[in-house]
This record gives sequence, structure tokens and C-alpha cells, in this order.
Amino acid sequence: MTTSSPTVSADETSLAIRGMVCARCIDVVRRELKGLGLTVTDVRLGHVRVREHLSIDQVESIKAVLEKQGFSLLTDVKVALVKRIKALIEQMLNRTYPGDQKSKFSDFLSAELNANYDSLSALFSTSEGQTLERYIIERRLDKVKELLVYTDLPLTEIAYQTGFSSVSHLSNQFKRLTGLSPSYFRTIRHEKQVLQQQKA
Repeated sequence: MTTSSPTVSADETSLAIRGMVCARCIDVVRRELKGLGLTVTDVRLGHVRVREHLSIDQVESIKAVLEKQGFSLLTDVKVALVKRIKALIEQMLNRTYPGDQKSKFSDFLSAELNANYDSLSALFSTSEGQTLERYIIERRLDKVKELLVYTDLPLTEIAYQTGFSSVSHLSNQFKRLTGLSPSYFRTIRHEKQVLQQQKA
């Protein structure tokens, strides 16, 4: 029997299932997943694809119905959920049009993944060894560094684009987590510009 690790594509989630040994198993698994309201696009021995991005609650429901029928998920689908969380954070960070960052990361993730933010945070902490809140602030500060070094945007605009309430809020968080000031990274930009002018 061949299996594949659970993956999330743009349109569907792939699951690897232990214990499927015959055509009847395929029918049972298809029936159980459809009973959970999932759109099953493919079922083979040891492998199932569903159209939906799975929430934490849906993963737990799938585990429960499979175990009742003598099957089990071969690998942890939560790994795919963590990858999706990270991808959604990057998606939000890469938005640049005005007002975009007014939407809180917690609300955005909850809406996109159809899950309670506390559940997502607990899952992330268990998987990654750091809190989701810490990961988000680190990625936001990485975005700040990028904007400081590669653009001429004023700090007020950078604070706005990366979701900080003020320049002082950004500066305090930046100093606390990096040990450096935003002006240090702006200096790097100036040094790059001088070098480019000298080469020209």
C-alpha cells in the first residue's frame, strides 16, 4: 500500500489513512467523510483527497470517525495547518494598499481557517515551540527591516503598513526584540545607496 503525507494545495487537502485494505474500506471512508460534510474528490487505498482546507475541529472529527471504523490518520494533518497559518501570515504582511493592516491577524486567521484563534495558537505553539503571537511579531519586524532597507518610506508609513499603532510602538517592539533601533537599518539603506553611486 502506498501513502502520501497530508498536503494542502490551492483547492484541496490530501490525507494518508492507515488500515484501508479493500474496496469496502474505500466505500466506508468515502461515506464517513461525506457524512462530515466534506467534498471527497478521490479515494484510494491509503489515500483520500477532500476539496476543503481543514480546520482543527474538522481534523479531530475525521480522526474520530476513522477510529470508529478501525482506520487512523497515518500522519498528522496539523502539520499542514501550521504551514497554512504561516502562508496566511505572509499573505497579510505582503498586502500594501491603505487600511489593510487594520484587520487584526487573529481575526484574519480565524476567518480564513474557520477556527477559534486560541485553538490555532495552541496548535502552533505545540508544533513550533514558540507562540503564534511571537511568530507574528517576528515576521512583522522582518517586514519592517525589509521596508527600512529597500524603500524610502517614512517610519510612520512603515508602522501603518505593518500594523503598529504608532511609530513609538513600532520602535519599542523593534528595540526589545532585535536590540537595535529602526534607524540602524535605515543607515544600512543609505550605505547601500552610497556604494551604488560609487560603482556608477
